Amino acid sequence: MERFLIDRHISPRDELIALLAYNGVKYSEDKEGLRFALEDGPHVWETVCRYAGLTVLIYGLYPFETAGGEQTLRVLDRINGELTRGSMFLGGGRVVMRTGADLYDAFSAYEAIARAIEYNAGAIVKYWQTIRFHNTKAQLIRKEDAPH
Repeated sequence: MERFLIDRHISPRDELIALLAYNGVKYSEDKEGLRFALEDGPHVWETVCRYAGLTVLIYGLYPFETAGGEQTLRVLDRINGELTRGSMFLGGGRVVMRTGADLYDAFSAYEAIARAIEYNAGAIVKYWQTIRFHNTKAQLIRKEDAPH
């Protein structure tokens, strides 16, 4: 039964800060968690991390607003059917990619957080064009509403 014992002395905050510092990622901290920017080529987005017990919750926020509605939900439903370690949802007018890192012991905590952030970032980049093309407000202007 030892494998089910959880090391309750792990600090998700401290482990996350150590990972970010090691990788030279600048972040800001508020009472709810940490914020930092990630980029991959031309793609730049904000990532917000919060804590729930011994879990680091990672939220990657696309930088463009969506129009929401049925079309957006259909696209997210299709994407969520492909994701295995997270999901996308609408939050504050933007699409958010959520993943989590469960920290069971001090030896694997760092790696668990890194993998969750990498998965989150990979999904953000993989679906960037799909989300931008199908869901941004600029893309959803109807022909009859366009300026003449």
